[in-house]
Amino acid sequence: MKVSRRIYLPVIPGILGVLLVAGLAYWGQYGHTVPHTLLWIAAVATLASLVVSWLNVRYIAQRIERLAPRGVPDDGTSGLRSVASVLVPPQISRGPDELDAIEGVVDKLSSAVAAAEAGISERERRFEARSQEYAMLLGNVSAAAAKRIEEVRLPLHILLENRFGDLNENQEEMLGAARVAAEAADADLVALRQIAELDLGKRQMRRDRFLTADLVRALRPMLEATATHGGHLLKVDLDPLAPAIRGDRPVLQEALATLLGGVIRDAEPGADLALTVA
Repeated sequence: MKVSRRIYLPVIPGILGVLLVAGLAYWGQYGHTVPHTLLWIAAVATLASLVVSWLNVRYIAQRIERLAPRGVPDDGTSGLRSVASVLVPPQISRGPDELDAIEGVVDKLSSAVAAAEAGISERERRFEARSQEYAMLLGNVSAAAAKRIEEVRLPLHILLENRFGDLNENQEEMLGAARVAAEAADADLVALRQIAELDLGKRQMRRDRFLTADLVRALRPMLEATATHGGHLLKVDLDPLAPAIRGDRPVLQEALATLLGGVIRDAEPGADLALTVA
């Protein structure tokens, strides 16, 4: 039973007692005889009110004592203070009690929660500012590195496309590998710059609707070329009934290309690979 109901419950015998007193006032006059039934009801109501009040007061007192922290001073007059608290209005009573202790604990907890929330807000603000700084640094570094990579890619392109002299097979292979590595590094730097732009809010994610099979179908030539270069046999199974998804298609396509390309390159030599979209 809720505490509020326990507090209101003793009111019911009190209302019955008022009605009985009114009956006694009527039948107690000269010439009126008090019925025995009324006397029995009055006695039972009085005892019931006493029992219910005692049980409820005892229950509430025990709950308050359990809630109150230890160390509340008791000068041996707790019973006298309990009686005085009923007779004297609350604003006139003096001296600390369990409710004061509970109120103090609640105030301390409220202050601690407020301080913790303020600290969390401050940490979140610092983390957000630091994240913005890191994203800005990442964008600046990736942009500067992309320029350096472009300076490398241009001479390699000129050397491979315009023959200024005879190159042996090993030299051509080394220049081709350097060109491929430079293009891969440039692609990685572009991805880093895009991540920085997303963190800084300079680029908004799109909400395109497209089929999963179409997304993988666009990546299929690149994946098969990567598998062939590594000596793998890649089997792609596309289900045309695969559900449509929403997202930034270019970003998702690039992410899948990086993920699946890495899986293919890390596979054991000569292993058969399968990619299924269902």
